[in-house]
Amino acid sequence: MRFKNKKNTLAALGILFLLAGIIISLDGQDGSSFIYFGVGTLTATLLYYGIVAGRPQISAFIVGLIILHTGVLLIVKGELIYPSEFGLITFVSGILVLLNSGFSEYMRDRKKKN
Repeated sequence: MRFKNKKNTLAALGILFLLAGIIISLDGQDGSSFIYFGVGTLTATLLYYGIVAGRPQISAFIVGLIILHTGVLLIVKGELIYPSEFGLITFVSGILVLLNSGFSEYMRDRKKKN
């Protein structure tokens, strides 16, 4: 039940930012950073809860690290192709996945069993 609350929270956060970005874009302003953040959060949520079945804590930790490092690479190397905000938003999405992975609880429970 605990992971279901995290899933709903992440999905709601992603939808909130996606809708905010769309509304800002409709007003004629640049809402692309909100859209990227919303899509990144929704993608991370789908990857975490949709594909990962066996060991969600370990898999989410790995996926979060991949997303986080992709954001770092986009910030450092992608300045010529992508705006730096895209890398920053990808980096923040990776941090969100890492924080919600539950890996520390998994390791704590594993130590208690041994």
